[in-house]
Amino acid sequence: MNFIEELYFGNINPNEKNIDKKSQYAKSLKEFCENEDMLNDMLSGECLRLFNHLVNAHDEMTACIGLENFKLGFILGVRIMTDCFKDDIKTILKDI
Repeated sequence: MNFIEELYFGNINPNEKNIDKKSQYAKSLKEFCENEDMLNDMLSGECLRLFNHLVNAHDEMTACIGLENFKLGFILGVRIMTDCFKDDIKTILKDI
């Protein structure tokens, strides 16, 4: 299989990353989860429902941003590659 087929069939997942437990991301994630758990325990009824809707909306926004950044990365990569083919190699490597 080629790269595109591997990506299509889910054999390549650019989002799979190990998280360094000492990183700022890991610390922020831990704090977020702890606060979410505390609020889930403290809230009830309509307040809990609104809070869960807020968290879900944030998750959806984050997913949308991630997808757009993923697509942008491909677009920028292709533009960089096309720029590489604009100049003749003889012109680029000629002596000054």
